[in-house]
Amino acid sequence: MRFARIAGLLLLAAIVMSCTSFNLGTVKTNIAAGSEIVFTPELKKLLQEIPKPKIVIRIPSPPSNVTEADKFNSYINEIEKMFVQQGFTVRDRALLENLMRGGNIDYKSIKDKIDTDLIIDVLSLSFGGSIPVHSFFNKTTQKEEPFATTMTYIECGVASLECRITIVDRGQLGGLFTLRTSPADSQELDFYIDGFRQNMAWVGQESTGMFPVLRIVIADEQRLAYTKVLTRHLIELLSGAKG
Repeated sequence: MRFARIAGLLLLAAIVMSCTSFNLGTVKTNIAAGSEIVFTPELKKLLQEIPKPKIVIRIPSPPSNVTEADKFNSYINEIEKMFVQQGFTVRDRALLENLMRGGNIDYKSIKDKIDTDLIIDVLSLSFGGSIPVHSFFNKTTQKEEPFATTMTYIECGVASLECRITIVDRGQLGGLFTLRTSPADSQELDFYIDGFRQNMAWVGQESTGMFPVLRIVIADEQRLAYTKVLTRHLIELLSGAKG
């Protein structure tokens, strides 16, 4: 009797599995479209007059941890390098830091001693954000479809760059930017999903099981690449503002 019951359960499981179809899906996001961009008329006017202004990067609140500070500095170096490659004059930020340490500094002194048009304050550079995505593109049906319940979703990692731009000769705020991107903005990340739209597995990882939640994480070794994506977006905004 016991063996017959086990055989019956196995037969039932086989029938259920045979009736379950799996579709191929991909997650598509446009996190970048949710970026927050504020330009003042004064900054737009300056960029019309000086399409490639002289800039200096400032870091108001650098990481206190030495290891994290070194990594963060490498990202800032990359930001500076990309501006230089696009024809901007980038002043040594150490000069500004030394000047600021003296205290009682005004923007006229910065203009005279650093000879810069803009200060770009990097307020935050983050790779740990995330957003839940509750729909997907079904490649099998060629339709955008919702997951079956709110308990099924894909958690997409988000990289963000928050910065403030100051017009030096005026000592005036020129712009505030919070730029965002996600791996799913630019890549097709395919997964298999059951016919009930409840459980999924990344393509190539089916053997580990099917789950209601999949996560896209920005790994440490990917952070520099996403710093470049965000910086490219910032440069495009500044370059486009002159039109």
